[in-house]
Amino acid sequence: MSETGTERYNQPEAFDYLTPGEQDRLTNWIKENLTFRESFNNKHTSYGLKHVFERNGGCYVGNGAFKGAMLKCGFKVQDTSELNWVFNVSEKSKAFQMKRE
Repeated sequence: MSETGTERYNQPEAFDYLTPGEQDRLTNWIKENLTFRESFNNKHTSYGLKHVFERNGGCYVGNGAFKGAMLKCGFKVQDTSELNWVFNVSEKSKAFQMKRE
């Protein structure tokens, strides 16, 4: 069963489709603006987080590319069968302060 283009770009492997510069920009932003916590944070999904990145100095990235970047940065996923992933990201992260400004 082959996947459609839309499905393909929702997979974490879509991170590999970004240029090396885009990959660095995204992973550096995650490392600088998101922090870990023990439990999962259901208030924010990969889809919402990618928009925070885009609005705060980032570039356009797909949901899948954002998922892949979060994995590369060491975040855990609650349920990989979901379209929009929930991670173990702290509500005290710098990124959420930006979102409120």
